[in-house]
Amino acid sequence: MSSSGDNASLQIEAFLEMLVAERGAARLTIDAYRRDLDDYEDFLLRRRATPLDADADAVRAYLGHLTGRFAASTCARRLSCLRQFHKFLFAEEVRGDDPTATIDSPRRQAPLPKVLREAEVDGLLLAARARDGAGGL
Repeated sequence: MSSSGDNASLQIEAFLEMLVAERGAARLTIDAYRRDLDDYEDFLLRRRATPLDADADAVRAYLGHLTGRFAASTCARRLSCLRQFHKFLFAEEVRGDDPTATIDSPRRQAPLPKVLREAEVDGLLLAARARDGAGGL
């Protein structure tokens, strides 16, 4: 298991190097992706898996592990990182599949509508009553 864990760590480093070399990723982006992937790898190792052999259920379990600990936007960003990493592993023929391909992004909750205070409603009603004709109705 340790050799596959070591190999996964090497693949993470290769992925991060590719982001810098081919995409010009900023240092802060690389640092965030490294933290995300290290957390993902640690989670998988506790389940006796690695990013090199994790299936879609393991990825879903990881996302479930994040839910409640982080905002939906953070979970979506982490899933984006995992998708890019697994696409990289597939493109480099390290893996024969991409376990993130069938996973939906976390849904952001729609914000509640803004409501008017009672004084604002009273002001609207007074303004409407001040108008003549149908506009005042």
